[in-house]
Amino acid sequence: MEKEIQDITDTIERFGTGAPDHIAIISEPMGGRSTIVSEIRRIHGDKVHYLPLEFVISPNSLPDFSTIKEDIILIDNCRFLATRRIGGFDVLDTFLHAQISSKKLFITTWNAFAWQYLSAVMNIEAYFPVIVSIARMDTPVLKQVILSHYEPGEILFLEEGATDRSMFYSMIHKNVHIPLTKNDFSIPWVKSNFTVMLRGLPRKKHIQVSIEDVIFEKINRIARGNPGVALLLWESSLKDNTISLASISETLYDIDLDTNESFILTIILSMKSLHEKDLSAIAGSEMDIQRVLYRLVQQGVVREDAGYYSIPPFALGPVIEYLKKTRRLW
Repeated sequence: MEKEIQDITDTIERFGTGAPDHIAIISEPMGGRSTIVSEIRRIHGDKVHYLPLEFVISPNSLPDFSTIKEDIILIDNCRFLATRRIGGFDVLDTFLHAQISSKKLFITTWNAFAWQYLSAVMNIEAYFPVIVSIARMDTPVLKQVILSHYEPGEILFLEEGATDRSMFYSMIHKNVHIPLTKNDFSIPWVKSNFTVMLRGLPRKKHIQVSIEDVIFEKINRIARGNPGVALLLWESSLKDNTISLASISETLYDIDLDTNESFILTIILSMKSLHEKDLSAIAGSEMDIQRVLYRLVQQGVVREDAGYYSIPPFALGPVIEYLKKTRRLW
């Protein structure tokens, strides 16, 4: 994420020469926003006031930004500024008005699916001259990131297990700048994994492919390029610093939802975690929210913890694919 961090640093360094270039950092859940936020705070700690949002807030909960001594305000988890219900945009409207009226520089982080919705209904990107979109991670980068935490040779990679054919192709995501726009767009395309294909040739061909590459390809295929999910899968598959293809298990989901269930699942995905009372307010009186939540939990695509509902990490990829297939996401 060197480029993303450098773009943010460049914006911070030129701050003060004119109107602030407010920043929006966007990624899927577990897609890398926390890593970038930690690095911004490490590099620019004394200049930045950090304000994490942990739940849906009211207009009265917004601070008076003019009283904050730092000139740079980093607001994490801005998805909690709006909800899809009557009056649900009041806090966001108040915040955006305060932002454009202030001489301070605002750095904000957003769930990609909440941002996608707000972009469609209110053109929210107009408020942020600098948009940093974090693309999904490709396998060589994932391998480098994970192995950087270990000494050379510390991890033992075993041959146990078979290479599944679905690993022969990967979906690659790259951020591409479109001329005459200020946004970068994530463009997906299919890449053939020739190293994995070659591994399936008869041994007499003397083709040698690193088992490390095959293992990381499997991890990243299951994680769909999501670095947070990939790291969890790596940690759950690693035993005594040893990992094999056989130790990497994939949870399969058979998702079958009606319209209400798909809608609530989309809301939970875009907010990462919501309390039942907030979901009930969004659903309205005509929807049996308890039945909907029961069905989502029953299918394993949602979990409940102390009244809060979220999507389990290993279900993120299947849920996103299902909601795109059913045109809840685009």
